[in-house]
Amino acid sequence: MKLTMVAAPPTERRLRALRQLGADYAVHYDMEDLPDDPAELGKIRDHYARFDLPLKVVEAGPAIDRIVMGKDGASEQIERYRRIVGHLGSLGVEVIAYNFMPQVSADAMVVRTAFDAETRGGARTSGFRLADVTAATMPHGEKTIPRERMWDNLERFLHAVVPVAEEAGVRLAMHPDDPPMSPLCGLERIMSSTADFDRLLSISSSASNAITFCIGCFAEMGTDIPALLTRYRDRIPYVHVRDIRGTPDDFIETFPDDGQTDLVAIFRTLHAIDFDGYMRSDHAPQIATDDDAAPDGYTMQGHLFALGYLRGLDHATAPAAPAT
Repeated sequence: MKLTMVAAPPTERRLRALRQLGADYAVHYDMEDLPDDPAELGKIRDHYARFDLPLKVVEAGPAIDRIVMGKDGASEQIERYRRIVGHLGSLGVEVIAYNFMPQVSADAMVVRTAFDAETRGGARTSGFRLADVTAATMPHGEKTIPRERMWDNLERFLHAVVPVAEEAGVRLAMHPDDPPMSPLCGLERIMSSTADFDRLLSISSSASNAITFCIGCFAEMGTDIPALLTRYRDRIPYVHVRDIRGTPDDFIETFPDDGQTDLVAIFRTLHAIDFDGYMRSDHAPQIATDDDAAPDGYTMQGHLFALGYLRGLDHATAPAAPAT
């Protein structure tokens, strides 16, 4: 497996720290949008390369909000997405992680009801409590559309983009709804169960139609994660590692060594299935020494701890080399 990391924002200080602590590749994380100018995309790739971090994964990628909801402008977004996939492939990017969640705020699709919850030692973290979700807490202004129409929109998107991704050597890796429940905030969502992912994979058998396997989200679904990793093994180019404590309706996000998921068993499974994709930590708590600005869940010190922990899990669970 190939350890990657997000630096949000990707400053020189952050990228140096990631390389020093063992990240081998970069993930470009941009929840706003991506430029469609090949030269500008090349500058992004080259920025990471300065720190010996080859850019292999792009998260979020080009905007698809109109595609998801079937709005005017969806066709233009599809064509733009096709162009950018081709450009990214030519730059060496292998995975685009995306999701199909409707917007619940101007800058978010993930739903959390608290960003000041506490976990071990008073570290600040995010949480979700379904009972606290109200129109007042999530005032999005979107009008829901039926689930089947959303599926139609997804099929249209994949039928148009997967052939381009195949040619470019890029895998489109769908992230689950976060949290995985539907409807939420009055909006239908279609990536909230294993049945939904089975249906996703049935749309196209191409390896370019793939999954971002978010351990936290699949844990929230109550799934047998090792069994699911084995089942989807050929369609997983990218793994997010985070953990929770609680129930699907009421949880907080934790440090990777302090949650309720058996990450040792998961890493053993990843080795057993010969997982050779990319992996990063996800949504780390903010610790006392974090003093720089970053999106919630992406402050640096918690992620550096998680990176070291994942390296340790990888090494400790790897099969022993044959005796010579």
